[in-house]
Amino acid sequence: MGISRRAFLTGSLSGAAVLVLAACTPDAPSPAPTSGAPTPTVDPTVPAGLAAAGFLRSSWADDALSGGSSSYLATGSTITDRLTLAGSLDDRLFFAGEAVASRHAGTVYGARASGFDVADEIATVASEGEGERVIVIGAGIAGATAARALADRGFDVVVVEARDRIGGRIHTVTDDDWPFAVELGVSTLFGEAAPALVGALALAGVDTVRLRETATGAGTNPGTGTGTGTAQLEARTADGTPTDLTQAVAAALSTAVSWAESTDGPDSGATGGGTGGGSSTGAGRSARQVFAESGADRVSTTPDATGVSDADRVAFLLDRIVPARYGAEAGELAMTQVGDDLLPLDATLVTGGLETFVTGLLDGLDVLRGSTVARIQYGDQGVGLRLATGESLSADRVVSTLPLGVLKQGAVEFEPALPAAYASAIESLGMGDQEVLWLRFDQAFWSTEATVWAVLDDTASDRLFVNLLPATGEPVLVSLTGGDAGRATAALDDDEAVTAALASLAPYLDLVSASPAPGETGAPDETPAPDETPASGEATPGS
Repeated sequence: MGISRRAFLTGSLSGAAVLVLAACTPDAPSPAPTSGAPTPTVDPTVPAGLAAAGFLRSSWADDALSGGSSSYLATGSTITDRLTLAGSLDDRLFFAGEAVASRHAGTVYGARASGFDVADEIATVASEGEGERVIVIGAGIAGATAARALADRGFDVVVVEARDRIGGRIHTVTDDDWPFAVELGVSTLFGEAAPALVGALALAGVDTVRLRETATGAGTNPGTGTGTGTAQLEARTADGTPTDLTQAVAAALSTAVSWAESTDGPDSGATGGGTGGGSSTGAGRSARQVFAESGADRVSTTPDATGVSDADRVAFLLDRIVPARYGAEAGELAMTQVGDDLLPLDATLVTGGLETFVTGLLDGLDVLRGSTVARIQYGDQGVGLRLATGESLSADRVVSTLPLGVLKQGAVEFEPALPAAYASAIESLGMGDQEVLWLRFDQAFWSTEATVWAVLDDTASDRLFVNLLPATGEPVLVSLTGGDAGRATAALDDDEAVTAALASLAPYLDLVSASPAPGETGAPDETPAPDETPASGEATPGS
C-alpha cells in the first residue's frame, strides 16, 4: 500500500521509487538540462576505503525517445487535460499511455490500464475478427497491453517501435555481474494498484521480492531476522546522527491537505488519491504555494539536539521527496497531483525483469523495431503512417502511445493538425524527470537495515537511497533523484555521478575501515556496454 498521511502521522515511512513508464517515440533532439538546476558538491570526498564494484544509471532527461520519465499535473492543469488527450479522433486515431490514463495517471499502472481501455474503446466501434488492421505505435507496457488485448479479440495487429528493444521507459538490464535484473525505469511497485500488476508478473513467471522482508543467509547483516519491526526509513545528518523525519513532515502535510480541501472542496481532487488525478477546481496552486498559503511551512527554524529543525524537515519533503516521486519541483507540481503514495510502503521490487513481461505480451505479434514514426495522417477512411525511412504503412485504426514529452517536442506531424483542445492539454501538462543510479558493492559498508535512507545534508548531491540488502541479501543501493536534482545528476559524467553518490553516503557508512589503494578514487572502473538508451553506465541519452 502507499504511504498515507495517517502513516506519516504514526511515523511509518518507507522508500521512494522512480515511476518511469513505457512508450515508443520518434527521434527528436535531446532536451538539454534545465537552467538553474542545483549543482552537486564540487570535488566531493569519498570516504576512505569505499568503492563500488559496479554501477548502472538512467538518463531520462536526455532521452529523445521519451522526453522525460513520466507526466505530471503542472500548475494550471487538471485531469480534464488527460481525458482530452485520451479521446479518439474520427474513431480512427486513438491514444493510450500513462499521460492519458483516466486512473493512476503518471504511473506504470495507469499506462497498463490505458492499454486495456483503448482496446475496449476500439472494440465498440470496429468490426472484430473481420480483417480490421490496427497499428499500435509503441512497444511499452501501454502499447503491448493494447496490442495483446486487440489481437485476442481477432484484430490484425502490427506494433511499430522506434527503439531497438521492447519496453519503452521500462528498461531492464541483465548483466552477469549483477545478482538480479536491474530496472532503470520503474523497479518498485506500491500503492493500491500494485497488487494487480504484481499478480500479473507472478502469472508470467517474473520474480519479485517484498522490500519489507529481510533476507537471511549469506550477505546479510549480523542479527538479521525476518524483518519484523525493522524501520523502513532512516534519516541521518551529515555527521551520521540519526534524526526523526516523520513527525514534522506529517504535521505539515496534514495542514496543507486540509487547507486545500477546505479551500477547494473535499471533491476537488486536491489530495490526488494516489491516482495522479485531480479535478478542474483549484487547479492553479502548486504544492509549494499550498504549503505557503496554508502555513504548513511556517514551522520552527530552531535546530533540535540532532542539529535539524522542523523547517529543514519540511524543506526535505518539498525539495527532495516530492521531486523524486513526481519528477517535478514542488513549485511546478499542482497540489492536485499529490496523493497518498508519496513513498512506497511494503513495496515490491521486480527482480526478474519487467521488460520480459512486456515482451511476453507481444509474443507472436508483428513488431517493427527501429521504426520511427514521422507523420500520422488520419481521417474517416483510415490512418496512414509515414516512417522516418520514408516507408508508409496504413491501417483501419491506430493507437498512439507517444509520450507526452515527444508530443511537446512536436516531433511527429499530425495531418490534420491535432484539435486546439489537444494542443492546449499537451502544453498544460508537465513532463517530469526521475533518475536512478544503482551501486553494487562487494560487501556492505553499512550496518543499518532500514530500507530507505534520507540524507539531511544540503551539500550532498544524492539524498534518497534504497537499501536492497535486507530484502535481497545483496549489497546493492539505489540513489533516487528527480526534478532539478535529477537533471543535474543526468548532466554528470559517469565518474562524477558515482563519486558524488558515494560521497553522499558518508553518514551511513559506519563499517568502512580499509583505506583505498593508491590511485583509487572510489568510483568503479567498469562501464557496462551501451545501448541506444544508455543508463547502463552511460551519461548519454537514457533508458
